[in-house]
Formats: sequence, C-alpha cells, structure tokens
Amino acid sequence: MLHITLAVTKRVIEYVSRGKLNARQIAIQGAATELLASLDKASKDHPVIVAINGVFGLCIGDTRAIWSAHQTTPLSSEGFTSLYDLLARRPDQPVKFMWVSE
Repeated sequence: MLHITLAVTKRVIEYVSRGKLNARQIAIQGAATELLASLDKASKDHPVIVAINGVFGLCIGDTRAIWSAHQTTPLSSEGFTSLYDLLARRPDQPVKFMWVSE
C-alpha cells in the first residue's frame, strides 16, 4: 500500500500561536519508497498534488512539508486546515495515511 506519514510538530504549533498563521505546516515524516522520488522534486514552482486517503487533495510545494500557503484552491485550503487541526490535537504524533496521486 502506498502511504505518507504526517504530523504537526509542537514547534510549529508554538510558532503559529504567536500569530504566524502562514507558518502552518504539516511535516512529511515518511512515505512509501516509490513516492519519495516525487516528494524530492516538489517545489513551489513544481508542486506535487496528492489526495490523502484518496479524498483530501493537497498541494505539496516543499520536499518535507505541506504548507498552508501552498494551497491554491478553497477546497485544498479547507482540507489542509481540517487535517492540520486534527493532527495538531496530537503534536509530534506521526499518522500514516494512504496516498493516491492525482
């Protein structure tokens, strides 16, 4: 099964709590070997779009993080916020999700 492992770190939560909402990010802490090559090529100018669990399409514009600022549609922004809020309930706790590329 292709997967991606994500977490929101305590450090990010603390930074965001100081009013830096654009600093919200979800750390990519692992992925299936086949997917790491795609992630290694991700950049703001060449984003990788993934559908977390085949549903939540997010834009990855960094090799090891999913940033709030990189979400370019209202739907991806809403999906990011929901996933960020969920993962932030358990800081530094990695969660493995199924990955589906679009």
